[in-house]
Amino acid sequence: MLRRVRFLVALAVGLASASSALAKDGILLLAHGNHGSGGHGAGGHDTSGHEGRAAPNPWNTNVGAVVETLDARYPTEVAFGMAEAPSIQAAVERLEKRGVTHIAAVPLFVSSHSPIIGNTRYILGLSDSMAKYTSLKTLPRTEMTAKVAMSAALDAHALVSEILLDRARTHTGNVKETAVVLIAHGPNAEEENKLWLKEMAAHAAFLKDKGGYDAVELLTHRNDASTEIKNKARDEFRARVSQNGQTRKVVVVPLLMSAGGIEGEVEDDLEGIPHTFAAPLLPHPNIARWVESQAQELWRGMR
Repeated sequence: MLRRVRFLVALAVGLASASSALAKDGILLLAHGNHGSGGHGAGGHDTSGHEGRAAPNPWNTNVGAVVETLDARYPTEVAFGMAEAPSIQAAVERLEKRGVTHIAAVPLFVSSHSPIIGNTRYILGLSDSMAKYTSLKTLPRTEMTAKVAMSAALDAHALVSEILLDRARTHTGNVKETAVVLIAHGPNAEEENKLWLKEMAAHAAFLKDKGGYDAVELLTHRNDASTEIKNKARDEFRARVSQNGQTRKVVVVPLLMSAGGIEGEVEDDLEGIPHTFAAPLLPHPNIARWVESQAQELWRGMR
């Protein structure tokens, strides 16, 4: 009897080991992408001024560099778009063709509190319902044989706080004479906007604790919201920068993923108000580190 028990235990361990050996991890990077003429995920570009040539949008270029870094260690494919099912389906198929059996879907978005995140979970079959604030009525599901799990977005992660501190320090002489204004894109719904600001407060606390800044403001731009909400956000943005500028140098640090998006519109809102505008999150090595850490956690959960 004892021999039989030992045999069954050894058999179970052997089968588990074999299954693990056959498993192959991969990353599905979910990224907004730029607004090129071909649409999200179409690799749109801006005209370079050279006949027959085009300059790639920096957003797609920066995301592509993250993919290249990760792909050197794990099969990695990107699905550009805002919860666009065809782009996600195509990226999943590319991963499966590369032998991937366990897909870590990592959304390269600033906040999880967005219809994009909820709808993506639905598309991947990880949620029974679409996002609470989505205007869409239906979305197709992804067809796949691989296992899939999805992480949260960047949210209040310390690796993001470190980037924001790096951006602020680049333009800081004396921290006591500098005010930092963090501004993110922000959602349309007021309920979600409060959650964005709550997560941004963690970044502000990091800048104060690790950077020594006394004055750190946090705002959302909300340029996709109604005209009334957008104008109110713009007026508050201008007022905060102007008020802080009366006694300090103001460094505006955009909590935006990359250049090539709305950063120009954000800075234009400050026309006539003295300030220094820092770089967005990308390029920075912490982004690839964050994606890898999220993927590792997801793979462990799928075993």
